[in-house]
Amino acid sequence: MTEAIELDEPAANSHSPNGWPIKALEIAPSGKAPAKYGPRTYRFGAALTLSVILPRRGWRLVKKTKNYVYLEPPPSTSGLPFKISIAVPTSEECLAIAQRSYARGSSWMGQLGEWPAWYFHERNTDMQEIWRDPASGQTVRRLHPGPLKSSLHIGEFGVWSVSVTGEAGAFALGHLPPSLATLSVDATTFTPALLEGGVKTVELTTYERSPEARRLCLEHYGAVCQCCGMVYEDRYGPIGMELIHVHHVVPLAAIGETYQVDPVRDLVPLCANCHHVVHARNPPHSVAAVREAIRGQTACASNSSISSPPTNHG
Repeated sequence: MTEAIELDEPAANSHSPNGWPIKALEIAPSGKAPAKYGPRTYRFGAALTLSVILPRRGWRLVKKTKNYVYLEPPPSTSGLPFKISIAVPTSEECLAIAQRSYARGSSWMGQLGEWPAWYFHERNTDMQEIWRDPASGQTVRRLHPGPLKSSLHIGEFGVWSVSVTGEAGAFALGHLPPSLATLSVDATTFTPALLEGGVKTVELTTYERSPEARRLCLEHYGAVCQCCGMVYEDRYGPIGMELIHVHHVVPLAAIGETYQVDPVRDLVPLCANCHHVVHARNPPHSVAAVREAIRGQTACASNSSISSPPTNHG
């Protein structure tokens, strides 16, 4: 269990610790914030860190949630990508902090420089295998002992972060066993665990769509993809009847306001695959361009089958 303690580390008492070089980091937003927060407000991940370090640099904190932070850059800030200058520890210093923490013999959470940081001391890594014996039907357990592992993490994924792990006081950068401690690893490299299933709060700007416009669009074109000609009912039978996406030729987000839609000129039915391809870039590909790409691929496949004589295995 970690404790909030007074860290006996020089880096805990300064935003620019001695020996920490100043680096220029690119801060990439995940997109524009919902329109209600203003045209110059951006949405970022790494809410724990960016909600603190960016306001120190003149950004306006608009809103913070568990997973996102909405921030407006200073008027003088140039366009994307955003950059900030901030002190980060060297690889050698990260290893030294881990070794000093190990010598103290306890876990902690705190702040080093401008970064959140935490150290876990000698965590148990034993694993227990459990299965049901097919003969007896009884539950069988087997213990696989693991070494006691210590780990240090500084920063937050999505901005800058580094991890150090070790056993018995021998540490290496990243999630590496001590035997690889001499391996050169960039301190800015951090591979997160691949986790799914967590609950996150998402706030989006949505644009109202008219069901009547969709109906009139399909009345004109039919439930037929205007790129590839697919009809869901032909492929899936009754369960696919009338299934089709309706694509806005000019995206509603680009218009940004209420307007009178023409269901024939402004809307077009597309299957999910073609709709995905159309929106593979911003601005979207035109329906005509995707239709032509399909024709080109079909022609190539046809020519290939004609020009390749069958192999004689006789």
